[in-house]
Amino acid sequence: MIKPPFPVYPELTSEKVILRQLRHDEVRELLSISYYDGEKTTTEAEALEMLQRIELDYQKGETIHWGIEERKSGALTGTCGFYRGFRNASWELGCIMRSEFQRKGYMTTALRLATGFGFKLGLTRVFAETSNSNFAAVGLMTGLFFDQIKVEDTAVTFELLREDLYSIRAYKSSDQYKVLSLLRSNTPDFFHPSEEKDLLSYLENEVQQYFVAEGLGTILGAGGINYGFEGGTAARISWDMVHPEFQGLGIGKKLTSMRIKEIMKNPEIKKIEVRTTSQAEKFYHEMGFKKVFFAKDFWAPGFDLCTMQMCI
Repeated sequence: MIKPPFPVYPELTSEKVILRQLRHDEVRELLSISYYDGEKTTTEAEALEMLQRIELDYQKGETIHWGIEERKSGALTGTCGFYRGFRNASWELGCIMRSEFQRKGYMTTALRLATGFGFKLGLTRVFAETSNSNFAAVGLMTGLFFDQIKVEDTAVTFELLREDLYSIRAYKSSDQYKVLSLLRSNTPDFFHPSEEKDLLSYLENEVQQYFVAEGLGTILGAGGINYGFEGGTAARISWDMVHPEFQGLGIGKKLTSMRIKEIMKNPEIKKIEVRTTSQAEKFYHEMGFKKVFFAKDFWAPGFDLCTMQMCI
């Protein structure tokens, strides 16, 4: 397991928020939500002292504390992180949001990013505890697919195991917006902006079998199968995506392996093809595909075509 401190303080991003290290000059903005170990600060000096305590805990390897920045405006909306050290590859998740930014989805996105980061560090369990009268927090954890494992007179405990992070299911038309958002999260590193309209056309007109990896209340990955190539003897896997903050957790490999097994159920199919880019060539090579064709700048400038095949 990898523990803090890190060579570079981890920064996590999504379309909506950025999780980043807090600065000392931001304590005024955080005064209304400055808590640590159940203690509430009342002055800027106390808030700064508390932030310094948190930073010391980070250096001890016991805490990662992020400010939640609204990506569009740069406003500091709240804080979240992992606290109270590691025990049995577990970490406790905590969060608080400034009142003017509540009920806008910022915390849901932030905890999603933090949880994925924790699992990539090697955690096998993330848990959170809240008052059972804090209906907003209970709803938040439930919406993130955390399991309620313990209820006491005043508190409720939720957990999510690494092995239960996501499940794969068939795509539904109601998933369209989330799949398009998944593409945007991979643009421009893996997709050109012009490809969004192509994906939309695919989802509306060309889907034969398409699958999503659903977890933390959203879609973390997706990929499809199309048939009918080379006289029905070849199938193609298409539009593969995993959210950047969740890459490295095996989602892409699981989605690809599942589709290969699905294709192999048809005895008439002898070949599986993928038309991808140079950016993803290594991934498919490791999955057993071999490059058979290359065309530079095929999809867009800087996005080459790599046709890769697997015989079955």
